[in-house]
Amino acid sequence: MSDKSSHARDRITKTTASKGELMILLGIYLVGFVLLAINPHDRADWALENFFPISQLIAVIISYRYFKFTRISYYMIFFYLFVQSWGGHFTYAEAAPFNWLRDEFHLARNHYDRVAHFMLGFLLGLPIREILREFISASRRWLNFLTATIVLAIGAFYEFIEWWVAVLVTPDLGDKFLGTQGDIWDTQWDMFLALVGAILTMAIFGKWHDRQLTRNR
Repeated sequence: MSDKSSHARDRITKTTASKGELMILLGIYLVGFVLLAINPHDRADWALENFFPISQLIAVIISYRYFKFTRISYYMIFFYLFVQSWGGHFTYAEAAPFNWLRDEFHLARNHYDRVAHFMLGFLLGLPIREILREFISASRRWLNFLTATIVLAIGAFYEFIEWWVAVLVTPDLGDKFLGTQGDIWDTQWDMFLALVGAILTMAIFGKWHDRQLTRNR
């Protein structure tokens, strides 16, 4: 890289959240986590479901010294942690208020599972895009395409995890963790909605994200 290019990169920094702001978000989530840990619908399912948000939170905290996300990415990660912990408290097939919506509007199922998989793409699409941008050089279109494919791959891998849990643990717990609710196309819907979520978040927030990635000092 030329000295001129290096100098240009040195004059660019991210718009990121302050430590105080992040501590507030962390405190809010930990309070919510404790409240949602009280009397969950199924303690074993709660433990399985919360393994993922806690792992993500630990990874973000450990990596903070080396990699800082933009402000919008931190907020999206924060909301996604709640999406998972909420589902862990009720199970994805029984989550409030979606049981009420099912009964009130005579729906075929509790749709929280659908919402959660959509939110996988919608809330984690930009953080994934940001990590990609840090390590690869590509046009905006290619970056968006790679982000969408990675979200789809994560959605597919999560379906593998659900399958393995259903096979390796007791059938009752496996069914709660799967949350298929008798829908033979549940796996396909979950992966499709994660992809749709990623495409929408980049369409809606992509330019805002770019501005936070390339703010001049």
